[in-house]
Amino acid sequence: MSEQNHRASEWHWEQALVDDYFNHRWHQVLEPLCETFQRWKAGELGHDAVSHAIEEAYKEKCILHNFAAQRIDRAVGLIQWWDRGWFEGWVEKHRSSQSVQPAPALA
Repeated sequence: MSEQNHRASEWHWEQALVDDYFNHRWHQVLEPLCETFQRWKAGELGHDAVSHAIEEAYKEKCILHNFAAQRIDRAVGLIQWWDRGWFEGWVEKHRSSQSVQPAPALA
């Protein structure tokens, strides 16, 4: 495989990882918000709880927005650092032809 093809393959692998992580994180942000709206609609929560849930989701949305603005290699490194368990599980399911080594765990 040529160096250019190898790099393109590596980029696609990294992009798939980042896309899947981004989707995973959005589910973590939006599912509790949906649950809060459902509980509010059922009369179990007041407006203050909904307002708080929206504010928390917005904070997480800002973090995700900043994450999405990173270079692909930096995003991969952040995923390894933020959520090593998720990263290692994803790598197991998506082995690539190139050797991608996880970053050392932080002490």
